[in-house]
Amino acid sequence: MKMLTFLSELIRKNPMKLIILAIVVVLLFAAGAPAMKMATGNETLIEVDTKAYQDNLALEKEFGGESIIAIYEAEKSENLFTIDTVNHMAGLEKKLGSYENIYTIISPNTMINQISVKQSEKYKEGIDEIVSGLEKMGSNLTELSTKLNQNAGGQQPSGNNIEQNLSELINGLSKMIDGQKKLSAGTAQMANGYAQMGGQLQEAALNMQKVSTQLGQSLESNPQQQKQVQQLIEMSNQFIQLSEKMNEASLNGSKLTVIPENTIKGLGEMQQGLNSQKSSFSELNKKQVSQWNDLKTLSAGLSEMGSNLSKISENLKVMVSYSDNMSPALPQQQKTLDKMIYEENGDLRNLFSEVTVDEKYMLFIVKLEGNVDDSVKSEISGAMKEYFHDNKLENIHTMVSGKPVLDDAIRTSMKDSIQKMMSLSVLFMILVLTIVFKVRWKLLPLVVMLLAVVATVGLMGWLSIPMTMVSMAVFPILIGLGIDYAIQFQSRYSEEMDTRSES
Repeated sequence: MKMLTFLSELIRKNPMKLIILAIVVVLLFAAGAPAMKMATGNETLIEVDTKAYQDNLALEKEFGGESIIAIYEAEKSENLFTIDTVNHMAGLEKKLGSYENIYTIISPNTMINQISVKQSEKYKEGIDEIVSGLEKMGSNLTELSTKLNQNAGGQQPSGNNIEQNLSELINGLSKMIDGQKKLSAGTAQMANGYAQMGGQLQEAALNMQKVSTQLGQSLESNPQQQKQVQQLIEMSNQFIQLSEKMNEASLNGSKLTVIPENTIKGLGEMQQGLNSQKSSFSELNKKQVSQWNDLKTLSAGLSEMGSNLSKISENLKVMVSYSDNMSPALPQQQKTLDKMIYEENGDLRNLFSEVTVDEKYMLFIVKLEGNVDDSVKSEISGAMKEYFHDNKLENIHTMVSGKPVLDDAIRTSMKDSIQKMMSLSVLFMILVLTIVFKVRWKLLPLVVMLLAVVATVGLMGWLSIPMTMVSMAVFPILIGLGIDYAIQFQSRYSEEMDTRSES
């Protein structure tokens, strides 16, 4: 009681000081009002220091938190997966790329990009294999050209010396055949000469025998003459023997004529064989010359081809190193897009089953990082809505949803509700105070109560106490009770002032 008396005396004696002090305190508290946040998350349902809440934070940190989902709805399935919708998603993904609190984005566009990256990697691997193959082929062809050139020799094959030797040999055989022919003719003449000489000798011997016989008969009385006759007879006998030998030699000489004929025949066959070999060798020499020329031409062609393949390999290396033509990108033709999205039988690839529903709804999922501030969530969802508003698609209806969007809508609704509630409460209390409270300064309790509400909101900001759906219900009660106590306080204060003034 003494405390209350002391307070009443303090208020009575220092009204202006207390009013100024109260205003300063209210202003200090009110400075924290902008820091007051609206809360609709799990922290409004469970204490943040519990194990369940902390485990959920750890899970969101590792695997991401809540997701904002954009839905593309098409009346016809053929209007869903088109170049326009894919490019539209690419633009949205580019717009969201500036936000660091996004854990990942899952959409048909990202999957198409992944397919494009894989195709680009395979394409580059194929180009690298082609470059390596061309380089190896060029080296092998150059090496093969060198070996062919070495095998062909430095000079063109020539059979002129061999043909000349064969011609000389054939000419020698011709001369030998002519000599054998002459030898055969000479042998025949010699045999005839021997036969004629033998006949002449035999005839001379017979004549000598006759002469010797006649002389012997006529000279029987002369021994000396008989001796000469005997000598003639011996000479005739010798002539006869010589004629026989000449006849024998003639007979043997006639046999010798067969030898040159056989020799001529053999030499003729040899000549024919050499002529045939000469002709064959000439043809072979022509073929060898042609083959040599072909080898030289083939060697030069292989060398040039190897050089060209090496140049192509180097050019491809330069193209791969300095060109961005093989960088992965979204397809620009519907045919290419369909090939990436659909199987050969026309069914949608299983890869896209997570982002499509009934082939009429397509999802663009933005997964946020864990424990992201509500203001960031609202900013991201607002950016998505703004993009959809500025970039509309024909035959496609878009919608942004998800828990962050729902929470943002709840927070917006809470702000609207509290504004309406406070406005209606103030209006209602003005009516009540005006009609029921028949004193001076009848609206003063309402002003005091409004200052108390502002101070309370500011204090919540300073203490980081969020505004929840539960705490919202406190303000009407606070206003009602505050005005009630303010009216009682004002009535008691007026009563005390009147009592003291009378005394």
